[in-house]
This record gives sequence, C-alpha cells and structure tokens, in this order.
Amino acid sequence: MWKSHFQLSRQQWTERMAAMRELGCKEVLLQWVGLINGNEPDWLLPDAVMQTILDTADEQGMHVRIGLPYDNGWWQALSAQDEPTQAAFFTRSLQGATRYMQEARWSRHKRFSGWYIPYELEQYHWADTARQQRLGDWLAALSEASQQAGHGTPAISTYFSKLETQGTLVQLWQTLLDRTQLRPMVQDGVGVAGWPNIQAIEPLLLYLRQRQVKFDVVVELFEQLPSEKNDGTDFKARSADYRRVNRQLEWAETTGADQVVAFAVDPWALGSDPQAKSLRREWLKSRG
Repeated sequence: MWKSHFQLSRQQWTERMAAMRELGCKEVLLQWVGLINGNEPDWLLPDAVMQTILDTADEQGMHVRIGLPYDNGWWQALSAQDEPTQAAFFTRSLQGATRYMQEARWSRHKRFSGWYIPYELEQYHWADTARQQRLGDWLAALSEASQQAGHGTPAISTYFSKLETQGTLVQLWQTLLDRTQLRPMVQDGVGVAGWPNIQAIEPLLLYLRQRQVKFDVVVELFEQLPSEKNDGTDFKARSADYRRVNRQLEWAETTGADQVVAFAVDPWALGSDPQAKSLRREWLKSRG
C-alpha cells in the first residue's frame, strides 16, 4: 500500500478486485497498512479506504490478510551489531503491532483472514545464535498477541539471500518454529535471482513439508532490471513475461504450499504499461 492508494474511488477498487478475481485470486494480501519511524512523516491507511478494500473484496468473494504497519527501523535492526539497538526495535515494534492488532476493528470483518508481519527473513542476517533467539522471542510475542486476540497464526515471508553466510534457512526456521507458531511465505526469488533460485529454497520447502507446517509459496511476477547502485536501494523492475510466470505457477503447485501468492498482481499484472498488459492478457487466455 502507498499513499497513492488513498485517492482511488470505490469504483476503482471494485474494478481492481474484479480484475484480481478474474485472474484466479481468492485472497488479497496487503503487505502493510502504513509506514512509521522513517525519514518521512508516519502514515496509516485511512479507515474509509480500508473499509472500501474489505467491502469490495467481499463483493468478489475474496478474503483479505492485513499487513501490520511497517516500522522502518527494521533495516537498522538488521545491520545492528549490538544487542541494545536490536532490542530497542523489537520492543518498540512489538508494542505498536500489538496495539494495532488489539484496536483495529478490521479483524471483525467477515472477510478478514489474519495478519501479515511485514518483514522478510533470510539466512544472512540471522546466522548468529543469539540474534536468532532475540528474533524468535519477538516473533513468539507477535504470534501470541494475534492468537490471544482470536486472529489465528500470523504470516511472514522468507527468502534465500545470495550473500555468502554460514547460516541456512532450514536452521533458522527450525529455531523459529521450535519457539512459536508462524505461517511462512516462501518467496521463489525468480524475479531477482532467476530460475536457479528455486534450488536454493527447496531444502526449506522439504523441511516444512516434513514438519507438516502450513506454508505458502510466493511467485514473483516481476523481472529485476540492472541498477547503477546494485545494492537494493535503487530497485528497478518490469513485469515478467507469462511464459516464465506460468512455469513458476506450475512449479508452485507441486510444492505442497497451502496457497500460491502472486507478488504482486498490482501493479505487475494490473498496470497500464505494455509489459503488464501483456502479462494479464496471456494469463487470462490461459484460464480460458
């Protein structure tokens, strides 16, 4: 969600929901509903807009999983080498997220399907045992807050980092799932790292199946473009061609995932540029 979404009319939301349903979507995942503690002023999705999103999703028979407000301090916590800096983020973000879950009336809407923790976990930053323990404590508290409120197990995404490290995704998730209940959303990474990245996440998918944990697979609908900085701060991408996306979707159906999440239908399949139009046209054609 971005501030530009505030300006969409109910009719525009109705059209977007209908377009997503036409592509086969059964649930809308809002990655976050606000950005806080960054360089820009904090903002949250207005109540009226959230009500419109839930109601127009309801009209299409779709559910909505709501991402908690995103705390920009996450990046500082990732790179922090000292425990106090990381602990400060965990304490602050836990308080804010818990308060939002308790006070938001959206959980009472019949199309609400749970919370999404809007951060991405990878093996590079979380190889250290002590850091994993702090991460596990934080996620356990978030999961407990969700479940105590009767909202079920929250979801969080995870991906394989190409940065060289001693850590593994399987070891990280074993630690986390030994401590708490979470719904992993495993990113296929094809949009950034290409098709070979599928092999990098297969050990985690196998582990989740063996452990009989409900999980989702995230299919990336974009193709990352070269950047001068090449450090993630100057992200550029375009919609992928449907031949590649269809291959991803066929693979995702074999993983044992409870759901396949397309990241992101809006804008990569609903945009007005030629690549997005082509992706949507071919996708619809494949559905008959």
